Order: sequence, then structure tokens, then C-alpha cells
Amino acid sequence: MGEGDPLPPIWRTWLAAALAAWMLLVVGGIVGVWALLEAAPAAVVLGGGALLALAGVALLVASLWAMMRDPVTGWLAPSAMLFFLGGLGPAFQPLSDAGARLNFERHRPAYEAVIADAKAGRLVPNAAGWVEGERDNVPFRYRADRPGTVEFAWARGPMACGVRYNESVCTPGAGLKCLDSGRPLADRYFNYTVGIADLTFRR
Repeated sequence: MGEGDPLPPIWRTWLAAALAAWMLLVVGGIVGVWALLEAAPAAVVLGGGALLALAGVALLVASLWAMMRDPVTGWLAPSAMLFFLGGLGPAFQPLSDAGARLNFERHRPAYEAVIADAKAGRLVPNAAGWVEGERDNVPFRYRADRPGTVEFAWARGPMACGVRYNESVCTPGAGLKCLDSGRPLADRYFNYTVGIADLTFRR
């Protein structure tokens, strides 16, 4: 391209493709983070999120540079990115909830089998009165004297999260505060988060 040749429109540059790919990765990461936390250490998931954030900063800088170089179509790049980021705020929780529900449905047969065994008293508790085990790669635990409250862990540690089955019905009143079971997934099933995950996914 010579010095006087016109610049190609922004939608025909590498920047447009990179922006589209980054947006898809961000949305996919929010929806798929629950499955990722099951499959990979929390540090890896957090590292991937940090890399996505750094890539976003780099793309924003590149978009502003493109706008200065090409005042005709270059403004579309930063505008598209800012529009996406503006919409991501209100869309974050619905996307996160959709991902949690997808991960829940993937394991639901195992959850229901464990709960059936718990209610029938077929699982043996340890000396401390807890029943702990794994069913179809799904870890679970509950108190033997409370088979109606079962916890299924997706991840433990600083990004602890998972599914809690809770049959107890609590109505808050004067002097009575109900334990937060988490965000509802289905009848008596809740998505719980603890620690960093609680700050990240609970809005």
C-alpha cells in the first residue's frame, strides 16, 4: 500500500476480527465459567479472566488508534467496544445464571440419585456424622441427620461454588433470618458461591 492509498474500512481489518473474537470469548467465558471451575484450578480460571481483561485493554487502545488514523470508519471500533461493555453490565448476571443452569442440568441425574439415596438412608456417615462421596464425578456431602440438605461442589477453595439442595422452608420474621441458599436453579436446588466467587458472581 502506497503512502497515499486509502485505508481499508475498519470492518475489513484484523481489528474487527479481533474485537468480534474477544467479545465471543468474554460471553462464552461468563456462561462457561462454572464448567471451567469444575475442570480446572481456580488460579487457571482467574488467570484466563485476567488475560481476557488485558486483551480488552489492548484492543481498546488499538481501537482508539484506528479512530485517529481513519476518521471515516475508524470510530466504529471504539464505539462497538464501548457499546459491548455497556451492555455487558446488565447482561452479566443473566449470562452467569444461564451458565449455572446449563451446568446444573448436565449433572441433574446424579444429584437426584444422591438425594434419593440420602432420603432412603442408603449412604453410610463417617464418625463425625457427615456423608461424603462422589457420584458420576460429582462430589457431595450432607449431614446424616439432615438428608434434606445436600451440597454438591463444583469447586472448592477461594472460588468455592456448586449446587445446594435444600428442602427446608424458611420465612424470615422478627428475630429470624433465613440462611441464603443461593440463586434458585430449580425446585429446591440453588447455586451457591463462597469467597471470591461470591464477590464475582453474586450481584
